[in-house]
Amino acid sequence: MPCLKFLLLLGFVCPLIAVAQRTTRDFEIEMPEEKISGSLYHSIEYIDARADTSNMGIVQLGAFNKKALVVPLIPFDRQLKKLMDVLADVSSGPDTLLFQLRQLSFAEITGAMSEKGYCYLRAALYHKKEDTYRFVDAIDTVLLVKSMDVTKALFRKGSKLIAEFIGKSLSKPSSAEIVYSYADVVHIDSVEKRKLKVYNTDAYTEGVYKTYETFANQAPDYVNMDAVLKNDDLSSVKVQSENGKMEKIKSKDMYAVVHQGKIFVATDYGYYPVEKINDDFLFTGKAKVAASAGDMIAAGMFFGIIGSLIAENSANATFEMKIDHINGGFIRLREVESY
Repeated sequence: MPCLKFLLLLGFVCPLIAVAQRTTRDFEIEMPEEKISGSLYHSIEYIDARADTSNMGIVQLGAFNKKALVVPLIPFDRQLKKLMDVLADVSSGPDTLLFQLRQLSFAEITGAMSEKGYCYLRAALYHKKEDTYRFVDAIDTVLLVKSMDVTKALFRKGSKLIAEFIGKSLSKPSSAEIVYSYADVVHIDSVEKRKLKVYNTDAYTEGVYKTYETFANQAPDYVNMDAVLKNDDLSSVKVQSENGKMEKIKSKDMYAVVHQGKIFVATDYGYYPVEKINDDFLFTGKAKVAASAGDMIAAGMFFGIIGSLIAENSANATFEMKIDHINGGFIRLREVESY
């Protein structure tokens, strides 16, 4: 009986130890050597607007490429305040910046001869003035680093990206045209969506949309089309060409189709029906992961909102996805079983 109790206790404790010992890797912003003269701002505040605040992605450690979650030991808001102290000199103005982090994800892919590292940064800066917030600058970019051992170089360049973004903004005056409340900043996604026609209507314009921009504005590139439905699934689309003939268009050459009042997103794998749920456009399907920092529209899809890289061998898996309202990318929410 004592032996049985010990085994039961061991079975309970071991999983806890495994969770507690999950490998992590620290990320700390490297402080620049030069100060910014003539800064309009002296201090900085912080809002973490990421959907997943538990980590900043996944990197690979050691010869066996052990996965490690990126978790800063020093809280990120303290790092930003230290960075501000280093950047601003004695001539800086008295005002305050608000740094809103919307996405910061590191990821690595191991190739045959080298590694690729990615840093996806989406953030905004606002000028805090009493109870109002005025837009100063924003960044939405993917950084690519290639190296035999990429983690150190990735962190170094990611750190530089953050420091340069803030440093270049210190001398920028805020916009006088757009004034936000604190609640507006916290719910900036909703504020941005109110400016996009597709998020403010239940009657979508029929036609073919070649880009996210035309879809967001509900201005189809082709209105004369023939769409074929099979069991409520969109199977093929023809549009009227310049010579007046109806010609088939490939799904990879368009962004979305609206047919019989329903939205179908277009991917390399075909068409998937889209539903609007809680002010977001969601769909379930397959979509390729672009392993290229130049493919900006795939940035959100590449990292997903979980803040970590989905393995390369799951590139053809089926996921529940959300349309990124800013650039139209497909954000992977969770993997679902394929049937």
